Amino acid sequence: MSDLLSIATIALAGIVQASLQLSLGGLVLLYHSSMGRHRRRKTRYLAKSYIWGALTISFLAACAGAFLIERLFKGAVAREAVFVISGILLASAVVMWLLYYRRGRQTTQTWLPKSLTRYITRRANGTSDNIEAFSLGMLSAFVELPLTIAIYAVVANCLVTTTQPFIALGVYLAVVAIPMVTLKLRIKTGRNVAEIQRWRIRNKAFVRIISGTGFAVLAAFILTYWGL
Repeated sequence: MSDLLSIATIALAGIVQASLQLSLGGLVLLYHSSMGRHRRRKTRYLAKSYIWGALTISFLAACAGAFLIERLFKGAVAREAVFVISGILLASAVVMWLLYYRRGRQTTQTWLPKSLTRYITRRANGTSDNIEAFSLGMLSAFVELPLTIAIYAVVANCLVTTTQPFIALGVYLAVVAIPMVTLKLRIKTGRNVAEIQRWRIRNKAFVRIISGTGFAVLAAFILTYWGL
């Protein structure tokens, strides 16, 4: 597989992962809670630590996956593994279309168990230092592993096959960070957190459809270029 195709695949995988809403929702909660308790500068540092925490999980998962693929397959994954990864991506697409958001027009709560949702909300409301914000970001990325595990496998396989793994990894992390960084910049330039949350509620059906379609497109993409 050429370097250009590997980086294009990684970029597509990053876009699909960036469409997931849990990490972004956690950041919104952190902003909502922190702005009423801390100075604006402290809130910005907390948000930055949160974003780095979320990206750390993606970085570690992609690197660990690349290590395992190299050890197990001595190169790119076998054709049978491609079909398994594609199947998981298609299953994730169905989950996104049908089950990702809880029912209710005025909420953006996701499929997570209510106990875990309450725990994340409580952590976001109580976060007061950078280490806590960093760990909350890691948690938000980790708990969506059932949906992102196939994405990490795709990214890891690309890292193994490309001759420019550091560039490819940088592209992936930059794409994943776009929604969180955009949220941070919009709030920094004066947008209200409540206004942003209302936008998320109004457009959650569109986001769900686009995200599910992204999973399906990624599955078709790797089947075409890796499996056939």
